[in-house]
Amino acid sequence: MASGLTKVEQTQRTRRAILDRARRLFAQNGYAATGTEELIRGLGITRGALYHQFKDKQGVLEAVIGEVYEEITCTIRARVEQLPTCLDRILMGCHACLDIAMQEDLRRLVFIEAPAFLSVDKLAELDKRGFTLLQEAIQNAVDEGLLKTVDVEGFTFLLNGSLNALASWAAQTRDGDRLRIAHELLETQIQLYRT
Repeated sequence: MASGLTKVEQTQRTRRAILDRARRLFAQNGYAATGTEELIRGLGITRGALYHQFKDKQGVLEAVIGEVYEEITCTIRARVEQLPTCLDRILMGCHACLDIAMQEDLRRLVFIEAPAFLSVDKLAELDKRGFTLLQEAIQNAVDEGLLKTVDVEGFTFLLNGSLNALASWAAQTRDGDRLRIAHELLETQIQLYRT
């Protein structure tokens, strides 16, 4: 590691280097095909340094997927924040999520690697910020009289589950027809709840 850095700075730099390399390797080769030696190769660190940063390889995957979910949430928030109504923000956010799912590295990490190696509870924990963003938008749309539902939290689970399932379905292939159909199905579902 670079000289002149404090211990904290060195730790942060090491962690960042591991995460950047892991993200690239997990997206290219998959989690199962990537060994810990490959994760540290070329970084100038030992396996002990890897385990100092992360409990195990699974911990590296959780951190990578956590950053990816955060990146997706921030991207969606940036796309929707200037839209005029809560309903516009919900629609655009859902469509943006489907589009993001087709980006090659994100497609593999979020819809192939993460569900194969992380528990449902861990995935829900990592998706909490995006779920909360969606729930707030739905609550605001209900408060503004743009959506009608018997329960905001339940509808958030319904829409989030549909969104995740459609994105996963579309991400299983690079077929543009699947993505188009996913957009149409999602739009139809949301329209059913418009006032």
